[in-house]
Amino acid sequence: MFKYISICLILFTSIVLSQSELSDRYTTLEEIENQLNAWHEEFGSNQDPYTFYPGNEGIIYHHEIIGYSGVDNLPIWAVKLTLNADLNEDKPKALILGQCHAEEIYGVEIAMDLIEWMLYPMDHPAQIQSILSIMTNAEIWIVPTHNPEGLSVVHGWYDDLNQFNQDVYYRKNKYDANNNGIFDFVIGIGNDYDGVDLNRNYDFNWIFGDAVYSTDSGCGANPSYIANYDYYRGPAPFSESEVVAIRDFVLSKNFLLSIAYHSSRSGCVAEKVIYPWEWDVNKKSPDFDIISRLGFEMSQLLPKEAESGFYASASSISRRGNAHDWIYANTGCIQYLVEVGTENMQSDNVDVINETVEKNVISALHMLKRTAGTNIQNGPERYQITGLITDSQTGEPLQAEVWIDELTGPMLKPRYSDEFGRYRRLLIEGTYNINFKLFGYETQTHTFVPSSSQITEFNVLLEPLDYFDLEIDLSLPSMFDENLYTVIHSDTFQDTIMNETNLQLNLPLDSYKIMVHSENLYPESFDVQLNSNTEINKDLRWKSAVFYDDFSTLDAWANEGWSLSDGTVSTQSNFLYLHDLNIHLTSFQNFASNDYVLDVNLRREIEWDNDFLNIGFSTSNNAFAGQMLSDHDYSWNDLLIPITLENPGNLYFNFVTDNSLDYRGVDIDHLSVYVKSEFDCTKSDLNLDALTNILDITYLVDLIVTGSPSAFEKCVGDFDDDGIINVVDIIGILNFILEIN
Repeated sequence: MFKYISICLILFTSIVLSQSELSDRYTTLEEIENQLNAWHEEFGSNQDPYTFYPGNEGIIYHHEIIGYSGVDNLPIWAVKLTLNADLNEDKPKALILGQCHAEEIYGVEIAMDLIEWMLYPMDHPAQIQSILSIMTNAEIWIVPTHNPEGLSVVHGWYDDLNQFNQDVYYRKNKYDANNNGIFDFVIGIGNDYDGVDLNRNYDFNWIFGDAVYSTDSGCGANPSYIANYDYYRGPAPFSESEVVAIRDFVLSKNFLLSIAYHSSRSGCVAEKVIYPWEWDVNKKSPDFDIISRLGFEMSQLLPKEAESGFYASASSISRRGNAHDWIYANTGCIQYLVEVGTENMQSDNVDVINETVEKNVISALHMLKRTAGTNIQNGPERYQITGLITDSQTGEPLQAEVWIDELTGPMLKPRYSDEFGRYRRLLIEGTYNINFKLFGYETQTHTFVPSSSQITEFNVLLEPLDYFDLEIDLSLPSMFDENLYTVIHSDTFQDTIMNETNLQLNLPLDSYKIMVHSENLYPESFDVQLNSNTEINKDLRWKSAVFYDDFSTLDAWANEGWSLSDGTVSTQSNFLYLHDLNIHLTSFQNFASNDYVLDVNLRREIEWDNDFLNIGFSTSNNAFAGQMLSDHDYSWNDLLIPITLENPGNLYFNFVTDNSLDYRGVDIDHLSVYVKSEFDCTKSDLNLDALTNILDITYLVDLIVTGSPSAFEKCVGDFDDDGIINVVDIIGILNFILEIN
């Protein structure tokens, strides 16, 4: 089928693969690379490849290496197909990922045949108009394989002893999972000690991937299927260079739509079109109605191999952080995972292979027409909105955040217009509210109704805002010697300025939140509505602790449902939290009305918008003052929460969950509550644990011995306020302890 493969190559391949268990119809890694180079020779510099096509279409083929495999350093190739492929033009982009899992080799064949169809449309007269329309109006990128190591294992290789090895069941790359310096594989299903499942290595719902030697069983359709080590997610998100290559490539291109080709050896998900996501009832992806519609259209172009009917279309219920979930959540690109063929996923029947590949190419063309926005040759509906975002005064393109109210959610990263100022969204029928936001410009919201017969074109002129001067003068304690951080943010802006006490800023009209903090300063937090030149003066003081707990016990708390282990208080004792929780942690200590800052060292993984943590104060009038968290940030961080307590209250943690989908919850290591020192500093509490005791004396002795106290320590430790830290201060603190006891 492929053209311009030399006779020598054919002869060489037939000799090398003479021992292979696979049909010669399947394309080896060497054949992929040689064919891509052959196409480059024919099309890479040809300015007029279609003699029948009106006009000079320009170069239509470009290929490049986008990364390398992690062990054998094999190249990962990407092919660009469009008119003027050598130029960067303003066109909608689609991505085709051929093979990810090693044994699922149909993906290679579909990708390579799709390239061939696009380059030789005259050989496919029934689709020639569709192909030319796609090539004219869209930019298609095809990656035949991003698991070249796995592909080489499946096709077979000669070792150092010239012995031929082959494992047609192999699934992963060649990562050295047992760290013994050799490639360990066992011929058969799922017993390979080495390798990472590249479709589980994405940083989305990471925790639900499998451990290195965990067993994965079958399904209702095939309960006896067992793959012992097939689904190992890797040692860390994006640990595998193959996945990093795809991640970086996707982040660089602003793809609108993507298809990834897989197969199901177990047969559990065979002959399906899978898309993001429906994790539970009413737990669908924000674009679910659109995504499911297109998935169904695609499936209806895919007749089943061994029975009547078509491929099923189904939402993903897995939370394992597959590529299609990560790509959609992080870039907005809708990716479909097509499980090609039956459990007979390496058929040796050439007719079956060709038929399977051809119908998948045809269904891909349908989706590529949806990307291009063309409905030629019974093409899809054209529901799509696009436009250019430019500066109303200069006409320069702007990379603004774009979101549609009806199609957004907290798990989705912001979506932006590209370097041309272009935005695009795939849609179905309905009424939508679209928003455009960029720092320094007036936010706009518009309502529109898309058409099925034509792309909705809506260009946006963003109006620059007026700018004003903001001067912030900060007064510091004497001899201040710490790093000073001033954090300024709005809905469209965030910046941190270090070690400046006189800030001269020029910012656009907006509402800003500002926090000034250092290691031992009381964090000052204030709001600025900047609509004129503004000057702010802040007198900064050392902080004083009025409460501290390292959670060695829960003696200071009334506990209703929280768990304590090894100095950490958690929302659950198990790995994941439970359904239908409403648990409370309330301090016995009561706090008077005042300004406080909570400094909480925690990590959290909470189901977005459904489960939540309230952290702050429960007041005497049964109100809550504090902050609500409902997101993922599962690394230890200090969270600073300024709270003005208008009525007396108690510290209060409240964790609430619904009846499905659990995560790793909340862990809290320690907590401090600070107030601003009334004078220069609060004497004697050197370790800021809200107590004066023998620990502070020990701390002071260490300072005297080392002779290198900080400005804060000099202030707090100088109990008699004579400007010197010495044994007199130790005696003073000791007498104070005895007095308070």
